[in-house]
Amino acid sequence: MDLDFLIQNWYLILTLIIILALLLLEPYLLKLSGIKSVGPLGVTQLVNHQSAAIVDVCTTKEFNAAHIPDAINVPLSEMASQADKIGRDKDKPVIISCRSGSRAKSAAKKLSKQGFKDLYILTGGNTAWEKENLPMKRNA
Repeated sequence: MDLDFLIQNWYLILTLIIILALLLLEPYLLKLSGIKSVGPLGVTQLVNHQSAAIVDVCTTKEFNAAHIPDAINVPLSEMASQADKIGRDKDKPVIISCRSGSRAKSAAKKLSKQGFKDLYILTGGNTAWEKENLPMKRNA
């Protein structure tokens, strides 16, 4: 690389370094906020042993097409107004899922700000759940 280019565009290089650092640190930042990741088999253990609630933040259309049995649908866009659907016990484990896992991170951050303490993100989302051949409820 040309040294003049680096000197003249130092702010671009700095921006790139900051973006890469944030991408690499995201899992650690989530853990600091009390949000954990869990795989599909871990979800079944949390539900069976700790009565965890599963919250699917997909759109209503996506949820109606296919979702994890007994999941509650609270679309990400309606999280602020429908968080009461999850329940009043904010110490109870809550597992958040979506199609791939990306919307679940945003939802977990919102729920953490609302006082939910034991939050989990389904790693890989409903896609990972299906890959493990776990049941999905499908509406006809």
